[in-house]
Amino acid sequence: MNNNATAGYVFEDLLFLEFGSGAAGPMASRYFVQQGATVVKIESHARPDFLRYLNRGGERALDNSPMFVLLNADKKSLALNMAEQVGRDLAWRLIERADVVINNFAPGVMEKWGMDATAIRARNPAAVVASSSLFGATGPERNYPGFGGQGSAIAGFNQLTGQPGMEPHGPWATITDSLSPRYLAVALSAALLRRRRTGEGCSIDLSQIEAAVYSLSELVVRQSANDENIERRANCDQRMAPHGVYRCKGDDRWIAVAVLDDVRWKMLRELLGRPAWMMEEGLDKLELRLEQADLLDRCMQEYTATRDADELSRELQEAGIEAAVVMDLARLDDDPQLAARGYFTRVEHESLGELALERVGFTVSDMPAKIEQPGPDLGQHSSEVLRELLGLDQDEIDQLGEQGVLA
Repeated sequence: MNNNATAGYVFEDLLFLEFGSGAAGPMASRYFVQQGATVVKIESHARPDFLRYLNRGGERALDNSPMFVLLNADKKSLALNMAEQVGRDLAWRLIERADVVINNFAPGVMEKWGMDATAIRARNPAAVVASSSLFGATGPERNYPGFGGQGSAIAGFNQLTGQPGMEPHGPWATITDSLSPRYLAVALSAALLRRRRTGEGCSIDLSQIEAAVYSLSELVVRQSANDENIERRANCDQRMAPHGVYRCKGDDRWIAVAVLDDVRWKMLRELLGRPAWMMEEGLDKLELRLEQADLLDRCMQEYTATRDADELSRELQEAGIEAAVVMDLARLDDDPQLAARGYFTRVEHESLGELALERVGFTVSDMPAKIEQPGPDLGQHSSEVLRELLGLDQDEIDQLGEQGVLA
């Protein structure tokens, strides 16, 4: 059944069952499906993954969401009505065969079906059972079913981003949904390695908030050690000046520049031709540059506004100064560095056309991450899963369809 299996793939013999919606769970399993695992996503037309609603409309709207297609590439879709006992019985039969059962529901959903981690491991002691919810499965806030927009605020990201003295501006998109799956993938890999050594499964309870706070650990420890309350600083840095994003010549073209130390300040001064604003006594030392950071940013902006971003970036990099063009998404799609590493894979989708789908961002020698198909239509593989994994014949599958179980 595993279309991704290639000799040597790390996870080629593993079966993942995935319950849930959105990004926090599906992003974690992407790592495994790209290294050969079979991932069966269980949903229904009554309760589809909500990412399917981010679609272009039309007759088959639930099957043409670009976000869903990206996050669920090469997965199998089983449409299973979990409100029916027969549907839950089929899910149990799959759970008994699974290596990993993962969900990112709020606490209580899997329990409602009798499929909490304890029950699953009682039926399948070797299974790795993973839950990823906003606050985790314990604690006074465990039942709050929030999304990444609230998660970035609760974890402290919003307090750190924005202009000084003005309202917080959260980072783009749902950062807890993007960070937590990376931690979950690491936890799953560790649990699967432990299982290989001992034969024992385990339960993983991941809090998306805690994963996000962990990503701010330097700021947390600075607060606890020195009572520092780090405030919004826009693009300024406490240890570097100039440090910012500056407009360049052209329409919405920008460059990010970071002057790491006094040596690079002198290098920048020479590259810019020793302008008067860089010659003030004392600017060779970081302390004065930090005091004059706003003035230096204004002067840098006046200079960069006359320059082409790509050309200036090359000059600064060749001189040993950290700089990079602020890329838009269209340029990323054509970026030669990403292309050289095979980051994007082109696949064809029936209604969306050609899509650029991302690999997971790392390479394993002799085992290139593989993407063959866009995310599945809802229920696309129901017959295949039931036939190949559970041994049902077509008459039995047809009967389940007539009963509304495969809906």
